[in-house]
Amino acid sequence: MPLSPSDSARGLPAAGQLLERHEDVAELADRIRDDGVMGLDTEFVSERTYQPQLALLQVSTRDEIYLIDPLAELIQEAPDQPIWDLMADPSVRTIVHSLDHEAQFCLQRTGKTPGDLFDVQLAAAFSGHYYPIAYDKLVGRELRRGVGPSQSRTNWLQRPLTSAQCRYAAEDVRWLIRLHDRFLSRMSDDLEQERLGWMREETEARLSRLSTRETDRWRRLSGANKLASRSLAALRELSSWRESVASERNIPFRRIASDDLLVAIAATRPTSAAELSSIRGIKQLKQAYFSDVLGAVEAALAIPEDELPARATRHHGGKPSRMVVLFLESVLAAACAKHQIDPDLVGGSSQLRALVAWNENGRPTELTPRLLKGWRGEVCAEPL
Repeated sequence: MPLSPSDSARGLPAAGQLLERHEDVAELADRIRDDGVMGLDTEFVSERTYQPQLALLQVSTRDEIYLIDPLAELIQEAPDQPIWDLMADPSVRTIVHSLDHEAQFCLQRTGKTPGDLFDVQLAAAFSGHYYPIAYDKLVGRELRRGVGPSQSRTNWLQRPLTSAQCRYAAEDVRWLIRLHDRFLSRMSDDLEQERLGWMREETEARLSRLSTRETDRWRRLSGANKLASRSLAALRELSSWRESVASERNIPFRRIASDDLLVAIAATRPTSAAELSSIRGIKQLKQAYFSDVLGAVEAALAIPEDELPARATRHHGGKPSRMVVLFLESVLAAACAKHQIDPDLVGGSSQLRALVAWNENGRPTELTPRLLKGWRGEVCAEPL
């Protein structure tokens, strides 16, 4: 199932070289492993399925661009697997713009986070650019190059892909290695080594959060921080059930039940269909799921007290005044300007409010705010 036979026949170098067979991708992976570096981007569709549907991989070396079709050999071994194995290899540096999606695919396909990841968007943020800066803006500002018109909202699952899609896909990786070299050279200067360490620390923290994101998703639902421990247990069981059904049916999990409905059910802890039916918004839930939902609540009610999930730690005290937060925002902005780092990367108003509440509660060391830890602490702890 060729991506674009007409493009291939005309040999358009701007669109990259098309690879559809596992053995060809494996051969490319071997060459990249010898070189030790690759640029990577992906195109995917996430609206209709439980997990995003990977539609295309774009890989750049220092000399070539390749477009890899992950849909080409559905019956045989996945043609794109060698690239994910390569990304998990710590001896190979993978360069991306905004790490989340590519790192998530790597984790899903290999069970590992990337071995050596360099995010040019993060590098830009630690080098004086605003955060988060788009790829085309970054290429324009750093390299004085233009990137073609976007095709991001087109159908990437269609075959064949259009000439415009292939050119756009190639452009998304064309400048990654050059951006990497530019930022690395800048941050490898004796005076900038500290900045490179900060970037590595932030990358590792994001990868660590990525590996726990799906299992802890229930804790991040709006309203979960207000629930008692027993209701938190119910929310955990309900979220696990929703994920299981969505995965089995391969549909977005919120089509099973909204986050707000799960939190409402967990807070109410119904024990009968009648009680469940009285919850606001319950009409969105199919009646066929009622017994499963009640079973999840029942399982939570049976958990011993000493095994219940702990409630999120909440800072007590009054809400900090807007004037205090605004003042601290100006202090944070000045500290970030001194280090040429965008304040949006360091932390926003919610982080500053947490800092004020922590201070009013006697500064407990076990609850030290994020703004005072790690590289953020080096940048802004003293002035704050």
